[in-house]
Amino acid sequence: MTTFVLVHGGFGSPAELAPVIPELEALGHHAIAVDLPSTDPAATLDDYAETVVAAMAGIDGPVVVVAHSAGGATVSLVPGRTRVDRLVYVTAFVPEPGRSLVDVAGAEVRETILSVSRDDGNGCRSFDIELLASLAPPEEQEAYRAFLEATQRPQGWAAMTQPWPGPSLPDVPTTYVLCTEDTILPPPRQRVMAARLGVEPIEIASDHAVFTLRPHELAGILAA
Repeated sequence: MTTFVLVHGGFGSPAELAPVIPELEALGHHAIAVDLPSTDPAATLDDYAETVVAAMAGIDGPVVVVAHSAGGATVSLVPGRTRVDRLVYVTAFVPEPGRSLVDVAGAEVRETILSVSRDDGNGCRSFDIELLASLAPPEEQEAYRAFLEATQRPQGWAAMTQPWPGPSLPDVPTTYVLCTEDTILPPPRQRVMAARLGVEPIEIASDHAVFTLRPHELAGILAA
């Protein structure tokens, strides 16, 4: 039995990862979703990584750490602190030493994030949920608004703009899952991230919120 440790991205929460957990359990595995201290404006990527390590304490057997989106910067620090058998980046940012997440994201992604979020004035940014909901087709806006309200939360901005503190990418087996319909991290940018890992990505037809939109299919890829 493998334990899958799921790590959310920027503005996210364990709630958006939760739909994959019963799917993995149905395949005979165990899964947990880590709650990063991302609403704390003073928290750093090192704090995020230590939170993941603490959540992994006492796990026996194979361990796969799975990142969504900006969670890629966090999980890339974990193998240097505890045992990890595989890292999986799901439409995730792959960091570079000395460069921030918003820098690695590229100008297009950075401007998209800034355009749909607001400065809370306390070191955090929050998504403009009404604006995001208005971008969905009219028949989907109510459901999308409910999803955003249930899963998204303020993001401490210091962690997004600090230089990534790792010396290099970890030397562990890696997988990259590319979402072909992603409007947040476009597929060409995801391919750049996968190339940084030296792997050919596995594709899934989904937008960015793949853990919620395609939990059954994603679980099958993770467990393969």
